[in-house]
Amino acid sequence: MGQTRERRMYLYWKSLKRSSSYQHEFRKGWVHGPLMQVAMRFQTPIREVRDILEGQKGSATRPSPNEK
Repeated sequence: MGQTRERRMYLYWKSLKRSSSYQHEFRKGWVHGPLMQVAMRFQTPIREVRDILEGQKGSATRPSPNEK
């Protein structure tokens, strides 16, 4: 498909963080937090999701080795 599972998890988490309607529902207590939402959608333990997101966040700020 072009995107790895880890990248899709990161992009989904990022979209939740940016969504004003999701943030409103989260503040009201109607939905779970972003980490839990990602864990439920991808059926992955939340610890694993946290590790994956930390890795993806780190790679998003670091320039790729091909760039100079």
